[in-house]
Amino acid sequence: MLIPAYLIAIAIPLFSLWFIYRFDLYKTGEFTTILLCFFAGVAAVGAAGQVNGTLIREGWLERMDVIRYAAPMIEEVLKGLVLWALVRRARFTYFVEGAVYGFSAGVGFAIVENFQYIAKPEAGLAIAVSRVFSTNLIHAATCGLLGIALGLARFERGTRRFLLSAAGLLIAMLLHVGFNNMVTRVNSGLLLVYAVASGVCGAAVIIYAIRWGIQEEKNWIKEKLGAADRVTQQEAAMVHHIEDMREFLKPLEERYGGKEAEKIKRLFTLQARIGIQRKTLEKLADERMKRSVEAQIEKLRGEMNDIRKDIGSYAMLQLRHTLPSESSALWERLEELIQERASAPQAAKINVWDNLKARQSQAADSRQESES
Repeated sequence: MLIPAYLIAIAIPLFSLWFIYRFDLYKTGEFTTILLCFFAGVAAVGAAGQVNGTLIREGWLERMDVIRYAAPMIEEVLKGLVLWALVRRARFTYFVEGAVYGFSAGVGFAIVENFQYIAKPEAGLAIAVSRVFSTNLIHAATCGLLGIALGLARFERGTRRFLLSAAGLLIAMLLHVGFNNMVTRVNSGLLLVYAVASGVCGAAVIIYAIRWGIQEEKNWIKEKLGAADRVTQQEAAMVHHIEDMREFLKPLEERYGGKEAEKIKRLFTLQARIGIQRKTLEKLADERMKRSVEAQIEKLRGEMNDIRKDIGSYAMLQLRHTLPSESSALWERLEELIQERASAPQAAKINVWDNLKARQSQAADSRQESES
């Protein structure tokens, strides 16, 4: 039964990471960086084992105290080390990215820890199944919460940045400590139910945070993306509704093939990142980070122009005819005025014919005065 246990220990955590990644509509979390975080989580297992083992061997703490208190705190610090470095990069955008990176580091940590538990003589398939829906999700969710906190702290400076980052780490530690205490103290048959519920709720919080962050990023894109970056209104509208892109690209995919459709998807993703980075630039307090983000925006614009050329003029022309057009602000305002007039009290409404008669009368009076 070891082979199925190992397969479950790998496949389900990786599936949960893929599931979380799908919520990042604008793919601000780069795949190579996600892999980096995953392997950083793998490396953290060895480091945590050394520290925890030293605490027990030296007699500084009892084994159960390490499991319940010291290990959760040490593991959260080591899992999150890679995140502290990533949030300082110009490519980093918002806490959505931090959540995905943190979740990835937690999954890497969890998979290796699964192997350690499955390798024990008394373990097997049941241990693998119970861990992937409980402990694994806790590891991923707590590190994801730290990534969210660090992503938000990026826009602060000095004491506020430190306090927000420390609060994120403290919350991750407390949740992990609480989980470990529950699974080592509760002896009832409902223990597995409690553990699974904790893991699923933790993952649900990460999903909710990402969805909320994506909605805020949409508002940023709508506000900042436009002519300054040579992005048409139609393209900006598509970026704003990128979740519907598959439907709009069907005619182009049928005519030009899947490769061209992938290039167009990449074009919209780059445009989304430009819009998000524009707002990031406005929110950053650190001047050095601002300069780095400005350089990153220029790089993204260069990539966007290269992809446009690669797509070709004919495909771009058809794309612009395929995309939904945004309503003109002038017509929207005119429609608002018409609705206001229509809903106004009768006495306040304007009679066009009365106005015309009044103006004709004024014009006639003016002519008579001039003749006299």
